[in-house]
Amino acid sequence: MTGDFERELTKRVWSDDAFATRLESNPVEALQSMGVSVPPGVKVKVVVQQPDRLYFTIPPMRAPESPAPSAPLNQFDLWSSKGLFIWLVPVAAKFQLLALRSAAREAGERS
Repeated sequence: MTGDFERELTKRVWSDDAFATRLESNPVEALQSMGVSVPPGVKVKVVVQQPDRLYFTIPPMRAPESPAPSAPLNQFDLWSSKGLFIWLVPVAAKFQLLALRSAAREAGERS
């Protein structure tokens, strides 16, 4: 791996249909096959974008059964990676995403 996690992941999905299917059905296992470990407690959902679909990702506004907020909260970041990749990340998971990206970069440097 080159250390550019998003580029390598995208390239692999575009060139390997079996990997793309596995990435959507079992992302942790698929990422492990690339040398990337998902931190414990982190759940990963991968959607391979289709050209004829529109996707909506609605971030959670509150914990289940807690009172509704009085004003909208900015609870997610929209991250882009060189125009190829978009992350929608709840604030609580941002540091876990950074750890995942760092692990991918380190795996690339070792190989």
